[in-house]
Amino acid sequence: MDKIENIVSITVCSARNLPNMDLLSQSADPYCEIFFENQQVFKTNIIKKTKNPTWNAHYNLIVNESKLKYDITFKLWDWDKTSQNDYIGKVELSLNDILNKPIKDEWYKIIKEKKNGKIKERGEIHILTKVITKEEVYDSFVSSITKHFSHTEDDTLNITDFTGLITTLNSEYPEPDIVQLFKKTDSDSNETISVSELKHLFCETEQGKELINTLFQGNTNLMWEAYAISDSYSTIADNIFHKNFGGSLKSDSDSKQKVKIIYIHDRESGKLVEEKIPHYIEVSLRIMYSTSGGRSAINNSQVKRLMRYLTNKTGKKYEAPESVKEIQPFIKFHSLNVDEILDPLSSFKNFNQFFYRKLKDSARPIASPNDPKIAVSPADCRLNVFPTIKLATELWIKGKNFTLTTLIQDEQLASQYEDGSLVIARLAPQDYHRFHVPVSGVIGKSTPIDGELYTVNPIAIRENVDVYCENKRIVTEIDSKEFGKVLFISVGATLVGSIHLTTKQGQHVNKGDEQGYFAFGGSTILLLFEKNTIEFDNDLIVNSLKPTETLIKVNSSLGKSLL
Repeated sequence: MDKIENIVSITVCSARNLPNMDLLSQSADPYCEIFFENQQVFKTNIIKKTKNPTWNAHYNLIVNESKLKYDITFKLWDWDKTSQNDYIGKVELSLNDILNKPIKDEWYKIIKEKKNGKIKERGEIHILTKVITKEEVYDSFVSSITKHFSHTEDDTLNITDFTGLITTLNSEYPEPDIVQLFKKTDSDSNETISVSELKHLFCETEQGKELINTLFQGNTNLMWEAYAISDSYSTIADNIFHKNFGGSLKSDSDSKQKVKIIYIHDRESGKLVEEKIPHYIEVSLRIMYSTSGGRSAINNSQVKRLMRYLTNKTGKKYEAPESVKEIQPFIKFHSLNVDEILDPLSSFKNFNQFFYRKLKDSARPIASPNDPKIAVSPADCRLNVFPTIKLATELWIKGKNFTLTTLIQDEQLASQYEDGSLVIARLAPQDYHRFHVPVSGVIGKSTPIDGELYTVNPIAIRENVDVYCENKRIVTEIDSKEFGKVLFISVGATLVGSIHLTTKQGQHVNKGDEQGYFAFGGSTILLLFEKNTIEFDNDLIVNSLKPTETLIKVNSSLGKSLL
């Protein structure tokens, strides 16, 4: 392996007194290219109509051991829309000279060699170079790791954050050993691990070194490479984990391909919008689904214990009185409409009470309230509808073992829905977390099914992970004159260990009546309709076939009865 020795941070700042390249405008449209090893490695933007451009364009040049004697060449060009771009001149800098001075901030003369061998000066270029040392890279790496796994996105890790970090590095690491390692690393015994404490773990202890070796998988250059393409220290860990577990290092321009970006269709506005994902959900996604290492560890008993541990830990946290301080930041982050909330914010004794808050009746009017043949959405959610189960498994649900029998745990009941229709209503953490009956009828029996607590985020659903059939859930039957027997399946998820039903068997309900609520986290409602009993609204079908989730509010129209 060609060892990396340094990174040179290069900023092409500006140029001045460039020659007239356009006779008509008496100006130029300049841009600059950086060459290393006779190859172009970077290009600035074109600045039009100026002889004194300002770029402030930045590039990190990786310097391998075998390339210490190369020069760095800066070539300036005048852009031309219709013909070949015109060459202005160049500057050549010795890499050795740059490496011998930590920071160089200088103006260099731009020269062009004529055919007769004479040299002509053609203005100046301002270049700033800074040599990045191994110590700086490692410090940035550890800071990034800390921020990456901190649920508060600061410079500390609590035991939950630390468990997520260690399990990501080694899914087989025993939970009691993680607790002991946390105590050992927490040198000041303040129940959090700082950047310096984490650095000591990785640099000075055998356990820490082994964990880092597992992360780097023998590629000692990985940390340098991740630093080089990072736009800030906080993205170094993102780049390392993406590279190390089944991806490739991507530049910032590719960052929209990362797991934290989800696009949904807003039914009210008709626009495609980006969904905000809170950091605790993003960490769960990183651990479990954005990496091949995480996906292969899905059925690992330690990982399952981690999910339960995180859920119990978070549940206790948000039941505590001091958790009320989380309410206002949550409202601000998600731009929630507090005018819809039934009770005053001051009445909530903890964050969880706020999380399953009630809304005013006027906030969610019922579609066609006097027509029982119109079904309504069971929740504020991101919704998909599929006329057949087969279509759902082709377009959305990728778990290899997904069947109705494994979902319902009742072979005879499942057979009634084999050719039926499916609704998937995913609740994000910011959503109103009480759910309502979609059709009028009588509540039948409810069957709780124990299971895991994987995230129901679409990143997981569209991987080879049997989330719906693995997760804790409750199957409730609703006998409806207009829609037949409808199955209402409430599915728990990461950080949602508690599903509360507020209806009882034998109770008559009207569509829009409350059915129950979820405690803290994201979650999902599945609705199963028997064959030829419902015709879904066309806009929902169109979006689902793309497949794209539709952002929809509880009690809005879902479809009409075919009976």
